Amino acid sequence: MPKSFRWAMVLWPGLVFAWQAGSLRALLICLGFVFALQAAWIGTFIWPGLLTGWESRLLWCSLAALVIGSILYQTYCAARDGQARLSLCSDRVLQEAQSEYLRGNYFEAEELLTPYVSQGEWDVEAALCLASIYRRTGRLEAAAVVLQTIESLERGGLWAAEIAQEYRKMKDSKRNKRTESL
Repeated sequence: MPKSFRWAMVLWPGLVFAWQAGSLRALLICLGFVFALQAAWIGTFIWPGLLTGWESRLLWCSLAALVIGSILYQTYCAARDGQARLSLCSDRVLQEAQSEYLRGNYFEAEELLTPYVSQGEWDVEAALCLASIYRRTGRLEAAAVVLQTIESLERGGLWAAEIAQEYRKMKDSKRNKRTESL
């Protein structure tokens, strides 16, 4: 997408979210802005008798305030999304933790993954790997807490099969522990 088009999208309230996320509310904001802009344009330049002087100024000032508010809101959303991306575990860290896990270095793998699941925004992949580490090291209660937290997340439903598989492995681990103690 050309850079000039991106700037135009930022200046048009609602267009970024309507275009990129397909938001119906953002599309309605876009359409409302277009109709208000057309009314201001027509009332000021094409048919000046349609709007009085103060109505025209009020409409133009409202449109300017809407554009400025939209820019500020989009800046806020971009900063918030940037922080959310920082809290997600990178592929390199996840691969490094997985290789430590496969070598049996559970402590090292846990050290790599813990920062990504102790913050407000949980990385589901890192949390699943951490639950598996907890299960392997015999900390079944901690693994259950992590899995329950993943299930409560909005994107946890996408990982339902993996969560169920981890619960089955925990159940088998408990069963094996009981038979070993007999």
